[in-house]
Amino acid sequence: MTVPTTTGTLGASARWLRRPRPCHDPGARLVCLPHAGGTASAYTSWAARLPARLELIAVQYPGRQDRLAEPCSPSVPAIADALVPALAPYADRPLYLFGHSMGGLVGYEVAVRLESGAGPGPAGLFVSGQFAPHRSRPVPEALDDATVEAEARASGWSDPAVFDHPELRELVLPALLADVRAVLSYHRGDPVRLRCPIVAYGGSGDPGDVPAELSAWGELTSGPAAWRRFDGDHFYLRSQEAELVADIVARMSN
Repeated sequence: MTVPTTTGTLGASARWLRRPRPCHDPGARLVCLPHAGGTASAYTSWAARLPARLELIAVQYPGRQDRLAEPCSPSVPAIADALVPALAPYADRPLYLFGHSMGGLVGYEVAVRLESGAGPGPAGLFVSGQFAPHRSRPVPEALDDATVEAEARASGWSDPAVFDHPELRELVLPALLADVRAVLSYHRGDPVRLRCPIVAYGGSGDPGDVPAELSAWGELTSGPAAWRRFDGDHFYLRSQEAELVADIVARMSN
């Protein structure tokens, strides 16, 4: 199937998407969405772990690295709205979505949009280290920078060095605060039930990833659902990268 593209969609793809190992004729593509304050480079090493027939596409949010001059996206839905047209040129092959932490919410919103559009829906959604959208969570009354930073510190959603190292703080903190604010303000009172399979991952030492929270993602699909925990904290995927990617590849191959 050939998906029509325009100059606008190709321009959006160049801004939003990074392909560490471009594949001319892949069997499928894995789109990876970073955590709050994260960057596309977090997934660069994953490309070498994928079989040659699978292509990795890493998402680069605005407001960081080579998009530092651009304003950060104001909300999770706004990120998804911009990503869907950026992904259009790559929808000629099955698209699988993987999102860690904030990326899990973005991945869900992208999946909702893909399934409701004219093109193909996602072949599967992998979420990691994130509550399901329909689960209630306490939200601070105020979302000023001080409150959001306190939430980011307490949640373990970012490396503590970001807050305490002056140079890192200046470069990374604005994007991190914008992303955490987007997560804290995200709410879906009317969650959409997807058709694609959902697999939820978490770290055994992450207090938010208890089995009940991971299994709740299965309530958001009419298709197959599964969940798995790995040893580690919220960022278990760093130490467990090889095993996690192998699990994803195996599920993509089923």
